[in-house]
Amino acid sequence: MLKAIFKASVSRGQPTANARRNADIASARLWLAEGFPVADILTMLEVRRRFEFSPHVTCAYAVEILMAAKAEINHTNHLQITHRKEQFHAVA
Repeated sequence: MLKAIFKASVSRGQPTANARRNADIASARLWLAEGFPVADILTMLEVRRRFEFSPHVTCAYAVEILMAAKAEINHTNHLQITHRKEQFHAVA
């Protein structure tokens, strides 16, 4: 649903929609790393985009961004754990 909104905004001459999305994901990832509560991160994301979308879409956008940030963190942590295991079990 939200991908269609972003495609429409880009086609209307707003090429910075992806840049704003990437900035929001980076901010959410940073706030998660710092240990902020999830509710505070959702509020931050909703407040940033409150004038761009309807309230329902803004809430969905914030949840989508938060889930994307968590997925990136989990993926990064998985890669780091795998890398350490490979070094630990490597034959010298």
